[in-house]
Formats: sequence, C-alpha cells, structure tokens
Amino acid sequence: MDPRKGVFLCNFALSKQHEAMRKIIGSILAILILSLAAVYLLIPNQISIKGSQMVYQPSSGLIRGIMQTDKWSAWMPKDIDLKATSSLVATIQTTLNQDGIKVPVEFSIVNGEKNNSIISFELIMDNSQWSPIARVQYFIFAKTIQNKLDKVLTAASDYYNYSKGVYGFDIVETKVKDSSLITIDQTLNDTPNLVQVYQMVDQLTAYINTQKGKAKGDPMVNITRLDENEVYIQVAIPIERDIPVNGPFAIKKMVLGNLLAVEVQGDASTVYKALEATELYINDKQKTSPAIPFIIYHTNRLLEKDARKWKSTINYPIY
Repeated sequence: MDPRKGVFLCNFALSKQHEAMRKIIGSILAILILSLAAVYLLIPNQISIKGSQMVYQPSSGLIRGIMQTDKWSAWMPKDIDLKATSSLVATIQTTLNQDGIKVPVEFSIVNGEKNNSIISFELIMDNSQWSPIARVQYFIFAKTIQNKLDKVLTAASDYYNYSKGVYGFDIVETKVKDSSLITIDQTLNDTPNLVQVYQMVDQLTAYINTQKGKAKGDPMVNITRLDENEVYIQVAIPIERDIPVNGPFAIKKMVLGNLLAVEVQGDASTVYKALEATELYINDKQKTSPAIPFIIYHTNRLLEKDARKWKSTINYPIY
C-alpha cells in the first residue's frame, strides 16, 4: 500500500473519532444546560403547601375540641413533632420541627356542608436558592413537609370524626326502648344524698312487687336544681306493662323516639361532665330535647364504695 494512502486513512479515522467525541461532549453539555434550566423553570421560588379534610362534626364542636392542644398526643402521629404556639377563634398557629428546621404552619377550621367542618392548612416556603443543588434539596424538603402535614390532617380527621374526640365521651344516637316507666318524685332543699335516692328506688321496687309488675331495667334518676334552695328529683324504673298507680306513684309514657345514650364509668362528677358534654352535643348539632334526661344507675352506689367502678348510662331524649 502507498504510505501516503495509509497516512490519509489514519488521519481520516482520527477525524471521525474527534467528531464523535465533540458530539458526545455537546450532548452532555446540552443535557446539563437543559437540566439546570428545568431546575429553575420547574421548581418555583415560592412553594405552596396546603391541604384540607372534611370532618363530620359541626365547626363549633370541632373548634372547641381541637383547641384543647394538651390532648393532641391522643391522635398526633408519633413521628411528627408539631407544637401549637397560639390560637385565635378558628385558627391555630403551629411549628413543625423537621430535621432541626422549624416550619410555621397555620391550621384553620371553617363550616362545611350539612353542618360539617373543613380543617385545612396552608403555608408558603421560600425557595429562591441560587444553587441548583440547594434548590432541589429544598424542594424535596418541602415535599416531606407536605407529606407530614397530610398525615397530621388525616390523623386529626380520624380522631375528631368521633364524638369522643370532640366531647370526651362516646355519645351515641339511638332509640328509646322502654315506653312505660313508673316514677316517683319530690322536691328537696338541697341535692339528695345516695341514701335518699335509694329510698325512692326501694319504694318503687316494693310498689311494683305489690302490683305484680315486672321491672325491665335499672333505676333511672333525674336531679335538677330549680333554684338556690329547691332541688327536684325524679326516680323511674322501666316496667313491662302498665300497672295501677296511686299516691306518690305515676306512670310516665315515653315516645319511642330518638335518644342520646352515653355510657360512663366513674363518680358523680364524671357523670356530670358527661351530661355537660351531651348538652354541648345537642347545641352543636342544633337538636332539642322534648323531655328531661335520666341517668341509669347500673351499679348500686350504696353497695359499691369505690366510686371509680360506678357504671351509669345517660339517656337524653332528642329530636
């Protein structure tokens, strides 16, 4: 072969290699430039983080419940460090601690449809970073914040969807089961003690027996303070069928309508708190009561000296 031809072929091959290398380098540079441009174009300077969740409770009840920030540990996910810093009407200012960075977050509660509520959060995170690496890192951090707050919102919704989360007690809407009660009542100067209450229970029990009646359940008690020196007490026992009555006894006919039932274990103060919570429930749900509430004494409070073991049920008629 002609040596000059061999040199020509060698130079031609090297030229082709250089051209291919230039194309590869150009492609890499183009990808880098496009990637950098994408970082600045697709990742905004201001990152909006927000979320909302429906809670099937009236806003008045939800606000009252969620404002008790000392009880957040009952529902807050264990891996989330969120602390309330201040509150105003229907908003709560909080701080989320993530990787040592404290992020301020505002939660708010507004009315939803059909007497329900919407709990939401919203914040803006500044991501005006010049470094593309820092910009991407902060964007990933913002996504972590979004995920954590979504988790908080879901946990709060799951907790406050139930009456116990809002009112502290399981308040159940049910139906009146007993249509006939035999009752006895009296007015006293002060709140009756247990001996006085059970004297009335014993009177009812004895009278039911004399009339060959049959009790269907435990005694039901209503104690209402009318004024400073006047307290009304009514005791009732459900019976299978009406019996003749006279003297201090009366038959009370119950409409088999709607009823709030609250099971409680504890002393009289615990029952009173449950009764107050039930009345808040009635107000929040815009219901009314056609009759006085009763507290069913499942435990004989004279025999059981440990008040923590007393079992009761509040029955509160509603419509």
